[in-house]
Amino acid sequence: MYEPELSIASFGTEALPKPHTVYNISIRLPLRSFSLKKRYSDFDELHRALISSVGAPPPTPLPPKYYLKSTVSNNEFAEERRQSLEEYIYAIQNDQDSRWRESPPWRQFLNLPSSTSNYESSSTSITSHLSSIPSHTLSDPVLWLDAHREMKTFLQDARSEISRRDQATSVADQHDASAAAKKVLVKVSGLLDNLERGLALQSKATGISILGDGEIRRRKDLLASGMKERNALEALANSLSASKLQGSSKTPQSMAVTKEALALAATAATTGNMRGRSAGRVLGAPAPETDKTRQLDNIGVLQLQQEIMKSQDEDLQTLLKAVGRQKQVGVEIGRELDEQNQLLDSLDVDVERVNDKIRVVKKRVKNIS
Repeated sequence: MYEPELSIASFGTEALPKPHTVYNISIRLPLRSFSLKKRYSDFDELHRALISSVGAPPPTPLPPKYYLKSTVSNNEFAEERRQSLEEYIYAIQNDQDSRWRESPPWRQFLNLPSSTSNYESSSTSITSHLSSIPSHTLSDPVLWLDAHREMKTFLQDARSEISRRDQATSVADQHDASAAAKKVLVKVSGLLDNLERGLALQSKATGISILGDGEIRRRKDLLASGMKERNALEALANSLSASKLQGSSKTPQSMAVTKEALALAATAATTGNMRGRSAGRVLGAPAPETDKTRQLDNIGVLQLQQEIMKSQDEDLQTLLKAVGRQKQVGVEIGRELDEQNQLLDSLDVDVERVNDKIRVVKKRVKNIS
């Protein structure tokens, strides 16, 4: 069982809602490290919640609150309180009695899951834990990233099973590999659903975690990429390899599947200039093999190419819209410049008229004098 390493590395001052001191708690876990900002009032609430939950005060008392001294204007006092608070959490975390650090208030205070066993260093334990994480737990930004990492591992496993299916020499082996791939993809779908709901909770900033807009957008992109990869793998898993089926037994069912697979292979051959060839992988033609295409057959490469072309078309449409907006802005700027030039021309005429009147007045004044 792995216990997180805790420390209060520093303190700072924030202006809103009114000037106050925050203490930066550093938390190191097996997969990730992060930090939290807590006020003294948060520690005070934690202390009272621990006493209420456990029925006994923590091993080290919480430093007292002073009404005549302020940590905002007194750095020495703030440093003294930082050290006292660090001793307070260190005592709870390292005491032989684990009642306080296993209580819900303590784990909620540190944004940890309900049990430290969730952070065991064993990769098998982590895998089984993350695959069954409820969506409300994934509102924790750290667990969300861990679950996303595990989802990517499952996708890699599904891709390997599909590759094993395409290399199988018997129908039974093909079906076994295909079933294994589909089973892994079911886990991927469950994790994606939890990731989507957890990200929705993070976006609402419910108090468990507050992420910036940029990080939210980045995680949405990661989620969209995972869904697209899952969909592509499901399409591959639902279609048997045509090149393998050509050598299978000629039952009516297998022959029907073979016709469907051969039709898909013919389509791929037409678009890829491979007419008359089988649906097996063709390396180096028309382009060298890449990491994305290495595990795919010709049908999968065609689907990947179509997805890339669709993405490029979407990017092109976005670019066209941006160019259109820039053109409209340019037209508006040109119209505004024309209006300004007209105003300047009118101003020049008015200036000349005023100058003529001034010359006449000066001439009359000179005649009078």
